[in-house]
Amino acid sequence: METQHLDESHDESYFASFTDMLVGIIFIFIILLMIVANDFKTAADSVTKLNESRDKILKEIKNSLDDLGVQVAIDTEQGVLRLPESILFGVNEFELNNNGEENIKKLAGVLAKYLPCISVSNDESKKQSCESLNLASKDGLDAVFIEGHTDSTGSSEHNWLLSAQRAISVFKQITLAEPFLNEGIKNTIGVPVLNVSGYQARRPADPSQPNNHALNRRIELRFIMRSPTPKDVERLKNAIGK
Repeated sequence: METQHLDESHDESYFASFTDMLVGIIFIFIILLMIVANDFKTAADSVTKLNESRDKILKEIKNSLDDLGVQVAIDTEQGVLRLPESILFGVNEFELNNNGEENIKKLAGVLAKYLPCISVSNDESKKQSCESLNLASKDGLDAVFIEGHTDSTGSSEHNWLLSAQRAISVFKQITLAEPFLNEGIKNTIGVPVLNVSGYQARRPADPSQPNNHALNRRIELRFIMRSPTPKDVERLKNAIGK
């Protein structure tokens, strides 16, 4: 009986120790999970801050162009500034018409004012007009793609060429009007942000209206923000007192 009692006591002690160990492991797991969740939220907040800065700049650009009489639209969800063909080119032409040249000159002036606010500039004086915007991110711009888009009429080969040539024409006019925008605006790794691309008819402005040819013939400036860096996360933690 005494031996049985000792065995039962040993078993109870073993299970008590095992239970304590499991509780400890679960506790550690919960702590680690909370840390990961907090870091994820902080990173997600950093992405939000980057996009909020982009959206604010897009709205400022549109408002300035509206004041200058240049018809544009923005899509803050996609980070896009949209210019219709009608204010830039003749049908099936890739060279800017006279009206298009004037409109792109105005666009270039506005870009020269606002792009330094969210990028790395080799002329810090260009950022002086940015202070009043209270941007959460001041160097988050990774790239601006000048995109050419056509409708689906005509041959695929022609539309590929036309979309690319139109994007190049806009790039040339922007950098001719404001040479600073060619090499003076860079991302955090020192790469110029302005780029060109042509998409033919593969990316309609509204996928639900692929046959809306006038809407699809356009130039878009797509603002791409970089991924948050550890420095972004640290700045955000400091800002919220963590």
